[in-house]
Amino acid sequence: MEKSAFLDAMNITRWRSADKPGKPFLVLHDIDADLSAQSFIEQVLGLVNVTLDECDFDCEIHKGPQVVWDMRKTKRRPRVAWLVTAPLNDVMQNGDEKRQLWQQICQLLNTRQSER
Repeated sequence: MEKSAFLDAMNITRWRSADKPGKPFLVLHDIDADLSAQSFIEQVLGLVNVTLDECDFDCEIHKGPQVVWDMRKTKRRPRVAWLVTAPLNDVMQNGDEKRQLWQQICQLLNTRQSER
């Protein structure tokens, strides 16, 4: 069994150095996620005014950064992500999933615009 899979199964969080400040945003994904569609991810993040360089990618929520996108199969509480979708591969292959993602982006942008 892979070490990280074992730690995740035991619900053990990873140690993070306090010397290295975290990034302000977080994208959640499954352990076995294929994130090779980097240009798609970058485009989606760009629509909500976030860059790849501002994001950490992880399987679990950790204290500090704002969760921008939760693309895990099993959603867990608290649900604090701006965007919540199926895993990236499902979104890339399914028009309905893309439509739902687009609707969430539009809703987020409309909310931000009305707050101004």
